[in-house]
Amino acid sequence: MTRHTLSLMSCLIALAAYQSASASDGLCEPLRAFAASVNPGETRVLKFHTIWGSNFKDRAEPGFGAKRCDYAGYEPGKAVCVYLMKYGAIEFAGHNAKSAIQCLSSKTRFDPRAQVHSISVSLTYGEKDRGSLMVIQLEEQDELGGMVLKIKADGY
Repeated sequence: MTRHTLSLMSCLIALAAYQSASASDGLCEPLRAFAASVNPGETRVLKFHTIWGSNFKDRAEPGFGAKRCDYAGYEPGKAVCVYLMKYGAIEFAGHNAKSAIQCLSSKTRFDPRAQVHSISVSLTYGEKDRGSLMVIQLEEQDELGGMVLKIKADGY
């Protein structure tokens, strides 16, 4: 390869890394707003379903990958779903869980080479007297097939 080609490839790789970091940053604002919106004594859950290599079991048409998001009609959850439907990973669903955890725990970092296949994390988001207990869980979903990222907020 020529020096020019290598230089161009390096720039493209750096740009791709920058764009993916920027894209995951876009999740934080709606996710934090979702967490902050849940009133004391309320529980809200959203579920982001992904499948790679086929379609969901409840779909007759063939597919190579699919995603869907259920926010249970709760408007602050809708913004999270809109983001995930546009930018959420299908093939590597663990990226979505890592991004969500990093949004709510800003000092948490994952090695970029670490692939998360399943995880369950419980943490608080908000103030001592007002916030949400957040549970972020990624697991296989037998009923539909594929993976599901569940984000649950219990307000306190």
